[in-house]
Amino acid sequence: MNLVNDFLLNAPRDSVWQGLTNPEVAAPCMPGTQLTERIGELGFKATVSLKVGPVKLQFLGEGELMNLAADQSYGEVVAKGSDNKGRGSFKAEMKFRLSEESATQTKVQVETELTLTGSVAQYGRGVGIVKEIASQLTADFTRNLEQKVISSHADALSPTNPPTGDETTGAEDQVSRPASYAREQAEPQGASINVMQLVFTGIFRWIRSFFSRKA
Repeated sequence: MNLVNDFLLNAPRDSVWQGLTNPEVAAPCMPGTQLTERIGELGFKATVSLKVGPVKLQFLGEGELMNLAADQSYGEVVAKGSDNKGRGSFKAEMKFRLSEESATQTKVQVETELTLTGSVAQYGRGVGIVKEIASQLTADFTRNLEQKVISSHADALSPTNPPTGDETTGAEDQVSRPASYAREQAEPQGASINVMQLVFTGIFRWIRSFFSRKA
């Protein structure tokens, strides 16, 4: 299935780009996700925890950033993983585009081709429900990433850490800190994603929008 989400971040495009293209920053911002290993500069491994009704799933996944544009406007991520007990799997091929809305605002559009199998697919057979879940996760991810990017950008420009003109300092240096720093700054990763709660939230939103159209 194809999913399209877009969001606006209150941060400059270069700072958003540095955050999105650094797994140590971006991965912990997604609810239920924890980065476990970096593979080279653009590859990574992570765990994703889901709760589907009474069943808890933990996906062991890996991904890679690719086709990153030199002008910081476009990139791709391919990620896949499977439950450690063989109850489901996913594959996501994502394309993201950045555009500068203003000096302090960046619009991000993400198009995802998503394939689900097993228990997760059974609870998300309706594409509308899956889209609602994706929208909610995107909202959470956006909030977490914005907080991290804004914090990093503010640190880079603070009087105690002024720009020096060195290309290895500033916002880029802030988002290249170790994974332990990224995990400490993100929301707690112990809690898994409650898929059933998201499903019911999605159903409620769909019903509300349906009757709004009828009115």
